[in-house]
Amino acid sequence: MNQFFAIILILILIPSVYADDAEQRLNKALRKLDNLTADFKQTLLDDDKQVVQQSSGQLAIQRPGKFSWIYTTPYEQQIVADGSELWIYDVDLDQVTVKPMSSGLASAPIMILMKQNEISEEFNVSEIGQRKYLYWVELEPKSSDLEYTQVYIGLEEGAIKAMELRDNFGQSTQIVFDNLRLNVVHNPKVFQFIPPEGVDVFGVGG
Repeated sequence: MNQFFAIILILILIPSVYADDAEQRLNKALRKLDNLTADFKQTLLDDDKQVVQQSSGQLAIQRPGKFSWIYTTPYEQQIVADGSELWIYDVDLDQVTVKPMSSGLASAPIMILMKQNEISEEFNVSEIGQRKYLYWVELEPKSSDLEYTQVYIGLEEGAIKAMELRDNFGQSTQIVFDNLRLNVVHNPKVFQFIPPEGVDVFGVGG
């Protein structure tokens, strides 16, 4: 009888132990992201898992509050946060939109990487485990205000290698990071945006 209850206790405790381990691993990986650069490849899939769009570019982060997310293919777009304002420059359209950083960023993938608080404050964390080369963690948002319902983060040797965000319509955004460099000393100009002469600027800053 004692053996029976011991087995039941183990079965009850194992999921929580794995969840704690997953949360610790993820928080440890997120704490490394204060100053980094990386290349990224982004794929948008529809609800039938068919590719809608593929894009790629470069990312730079300087926490708290500053990042540069630059799409180079198939269309050039620059998204720059300088700590107070968010600038979005669509090169082909010759158009810049500026807004306070406090608005319009809650559902962006970059904001998960920008978080410095414990991830469990905003997400329920559970372990998926090792899948091929990556260790996967699932995040379920505690708030219903976000556009995505599930987030998956893949870790490789303690660093964030991939993300997948799924929304209410069954679409998913998959992002893979390469050439990740930590503890980078950034040139301040990386996070400064000056609208090119002649482009249309819409919106107001912070």
